[in-house]
Amino acid sequence: MTAFHARLIQGTKRRAAAGLRRELRSVPADALDLASNDYLGFARHPQIVQAAIEATRKFGSGARASRLISGNLDIHQQLESALANFKQCESALLFSSGYAANLAVVNGLAQSGDAIFCDKRNHASLVDACKLASGNGASVRYYSSLQKLRFLLESARGNGQFFVVSDAVYSMDGDLADVPALLKICEEFDAVLLLDDAHGTGTLGANGRGAIEHFGLELSCNNRVIQIGTLSKALGAQGGFVAGAQIVIDYLINGARPFVYSTALNPSACGAALAALEISRSQPQHLARLREVKKWLAHGLNEIDFAVRLNDSPILPVIVGEANAAVALSEELLKNGIWCPAIRPPTVRAGQSRLRVTASAALLDEDVSRALAAFARAKKYA
Repeated sequence: MTAFHARLIQGTKRRAAAGLRRELRSVPADALDLASNDYLGFARHPQIVQAAIEATRKFGSGARASRLISGNLDIHQQLESALANFKQCESALLFSSGYAANLAVVNGLAQSGDAIFCDKRNHASLVDACKLASGNGASVRYYSSLQKLRFLLESARGNGQFFVVSDAVYSMDGDLADVPALLKICEEFDAVLLLDDAHGTGTLGANGRGAIEHFGLELSCNNRVIQIGTLSKALGAQGGFVAGAQIVIDYLINGARPFVYSTALNPSACGAALAALEISRSQPQHLARLREVKKWLAHGLNEIDFAVRLNDSPILPVIVGEANAAVALSEELLKNGIWCPAIRPPTVRAGQSRLRVTASAALLDEDVSRALAAFARAKKYA
């Protein structure tokens, strides 16, 4: 055994002792998945699955090259046009994942001398993107409140561009950023707002367009807001996208390394996402059902003394505290046929381990009743 392998073994043992060791597990076929991001139940929707199959038959199983070489397919441009329309922006650009989209937009736009202001609660992909941008000469500061953000902006020096980077929905707590207040601050300091709307796309707003629609903001704000989204959650497909002004998209096509140097998104994901956008538009009952299930779950969990806050998003965190206790609760639920893994540090802060319950339009009435009954039986482990 090398010293390197010994170090890895010791690190793994320390994680296990603290209840932080992860392992890959398949969701049992008979388990009820209460942790999925498939908020609208689109990943198994027959029309969406069929659209993925048809796109594969027409375009092949892969795009075969980057978009700038020979991987630019008609279906990519069809989907980008549909996404721009959905987000009510001038243009959109596809990426292999939401993670890649976040890396691309922050590093593709921030230059040496610019200043980035990153919410401390942001998803890891945004934090990583900001760290990479600092290596390119941009300064990065982190804020934990709007007051702190304002102080940092007032204290900033230099003539570079200001970027404020924020999640629209915080993925572990399910609450929303105050997007109107962020936009107002950005207007005051001539900053660009980079808004990751991964969990809001498809779930927020009257038509599921996301946080901008949810807050009733004017469409003209899209000149100052660049929206990042994913196809991998409510839309039931795979991939990420950026939506904004045409000049922003043109610039990213030429300067965003995760776009320039990656093989284009596979056609089946594009076909699925196109179908999901159409079904989202023509069948609003899916969004209505999601909101009904969310309220039912939140109220039911509170009735059995799990302190769950009803959010505008579909995310309902069940805070347990210590990592080992969260694992114990998760394992007890699994014995009762409920799949809801423990979320532990470093994803959340120490002492804030939890089960991240997510609502889905695909859950039937009997599924919700079954889930709440299982939580009631497992309550002693919380």
